[in-house]
Amino acid sequence: MTVYELFARLSSAETSGIMEWLQENDRSAYKTCAGLLAGRRKLRPVFVERKPKAERNAWMAENLGKPANADMATEILQSWILGAHGAMVCGFLDSLKIPHDGKGLIETLPPEPPAGGIDKAVEALLATYPEGAVVVYLNLFVSMDMTEWPHLKALVSTDPRLCPKPTNP
Repeated sequence: MTVYELFARLSSAETSGIMEWLQENDRSAYKTCAGLLAGRRKLRPVFVERKPKAERNAWMAENLGKPANADMATEILQSWILGAHGAMVCGFLDSLKIPHDGKGLIETLPPEPPAGGIDKAVEALLATYPEGAVVVYLNLFVSMDMTEWPHLKALVSTDPRLCPKPTNP
């Protein structure tokens, strides 16, 4: 699943939470995203800025679920995962004994760990963290260019808990 498809399949409550987190924690990224989305739609940024917060966030989330905005959707979701759910990222990497910088960033990705270890790490994430955050994180993880982990990719694409159903029109 592509990142923009993932964004489009998140519930409106989940996308609203992501946009609110971004607005509260990374105001410049939020404003830049709103401006770029407006420009790509041939709108003036002030058109988006003047919308009520809930309407603006819904509009931004809808547009981040479109192929033309895949780059921004990736940036927004990565920022949210590392910022709002850094402990989850670090916990996953720690459970697989993958060295990282303490914030969830890695230099090089090792070969895929044994399937049993991945299954156990995924189950621990699902038992501990919000399902939406786990879905976003694991889908982002397998979509990285440097990821060649066939077992995790298969798990993410076949486990119904990790494949969000389309919820937004």
